[in-house]
Parts: sequence; C-alpha cells; structure tokens
Amino acid sequence: MPNLAGKSYAFNAFTPIGRGRVLLVRLAFLLIRIASFEIVQKLLYKISLVADQQRLVDLSFIHFARWSIVRRRNWPDFGNGQPGDSPVYAYLLFASNFNGQWEQYIDAFSAVVPGGMNLIWNPCVGYPGAKPITRFLGYIRQNQFDTDYYYSAYPNASTTDIRGALDLVAQLESFAKRTQSIAPTQFKQEFDRFLIAVSGDLSTTGPAPWADDPDEPIMPPTPTPRAIAAETTHEPELAAAGASA
Repeated sequence: MPNLAGKSYAFNAFTPIGRGRVLLVRLAFLLIRIASFEIVQKLLYKISLVADQQRLVDLSFIHFARWSIVRRRNWPDFGNGQPGDSPVYAYLLFASNFNGQWEQYIDAFSAVVPGGMNLIWNPCVGYPGAKPITRFLGYIRQNQFDTDYYYSAYPNASTTDIRGALDLVAQLESFAKRTQSIAPTQFKQEFDRFLIAVSGDLSTTGPAPWADDPDEPIMPPTPTPRAIAAETTHEPELAAAGASA
C-alpha cells in the first residue's frame, strides 16, 4: 500500500512558492532555527514561535520532518535530448515520517503549531492557513505525492515502542546489577519497583489496526483544483495553476 510500512507513514508534499517569496521561506527557516537554540528556549519560552519548538518535540509520533526549497534552476536535466524543466515557481518540499493516520497528523499540526505552519507555508501559492482545518487538509492533500516505495527498519513499532524498548533494556540491566546478591524479600521489593518503573515501556508491536482495514481511509479523497480554489482566500486565482504546475 502506498505511503505505508507497518505503523509508519511516509508523507511528501510539494507546494509552489509564490514569485519573489523564496526569501520569505528562508527567513522562516532562520527564525525557526534561532527559536530552537537552548538559550532562546530558556529566555523566550513564552513567545509562540519558541514554544512551538517544544510542542513539536512533544509530538512523539513524529519520526522525522524536513522542509527544503527546490529552486527553479535546480530541477534535474536528464539529458539524452530531453528538454529541461522550467517551472513557473520554486517549490517547497515537505517530507515527514510518522505513526498514525494522515488526517490525524495534519490535524495535530493545525491544532498544536498553527503559527509555525503559517510562517512556513504563507509564501506558498494558494495556502489557506492552518485553520480552519478542512481547507488546510484539502490544500496539503492537493499537493501531496504518494510514496511508492518506503522502507522502515522497524515497521511494526512506533517511535514510542522503540524508545520504550531502549529504556526497558537500560532499566533491566540496572535492575540485574542491583539485585545480584540481595535477600529474597528485598528482591521482591526491588522487582516491584522495577515493574512500576517500566510499566510505561511495555507495548505491543505489530501492524497498525487501521492499516489493514479496507473500510478505513488512509487519507481523505483528493479534492479538485477547482474546489481548492473556491475555498482559498489567499491568492485564489493562482491555486489551480499552482496545483497543476
């Protein structure tokens, strides 16, 4: 099934950046990088953009996320007589791996860090804003490209499962050292403490229950460019053109 490897989902969106707005995207990247510095986190934690960095870290179902700018002149030229591409816009590539369903992932971005999403995507053609969520979902889906091949080293484990397993190993090694030569009654007390300490690390691996359900949609149906343009308030006349570029 496209985009899926066990519990993991590979997501790629390719959105056109408005003419003359690439610098705004680069500025957004710079601000986000500055906001992630430890000293900035400590001193300016009440500022929304700075707080967004910790909120993203707290979204434990995300494996990886990266934004990249593809300039017009950076499109590949395969040679052999094939003419090079000359797109109208530069593009913003967003690649991410996560656990869960597509709609829940985008919904989390809209609910938890809408300011950060707007900062990055505002320069893009036809971007409707992170809220309301329905238009944001439609815009992202319109610009998403399915992943035909996706490899995951631990397809049946989420990031929480993997972190829990690593912590369980460390806790077990520590428990074994502490209890090598203690009395049975003390061992029972230590064992009870160990079980309490690792209770949050115990999970069940395996495919996500919704991944094999034919009635459970992996993502919402793709809206038409006309529908996106009709609902978009930011540069509506360019929405359809951007989707087909």
